[in-house]
Amino acid sequence: MRKLTALGIQARPARNTTLMELSAELPAVVLSRLLGLHISAAEKWTKETASTRAAYAAELSRRKTCTSQ
Repeated sequence: MRKLTALGIQARPARNTTLMELSAELPAVVLSRLLGLHISAAEKWTKETASTRAAYAAELSRRKTCTSQ
């Protein structure tokens, strides 16, 4: 990150946007394992996006229903 900033490239906004999008779609434990984040950091991101495991399960259920029709 420091090297990019030294070159005038601001990577943090893109990183944060990506983390927010992923945390809205994935449970904290999956986000943690996928990206190598500490579980508490992953939980923080999922809370920031008001994501719940129930929403994730519902989305998976909808996907399975749509693909089986």
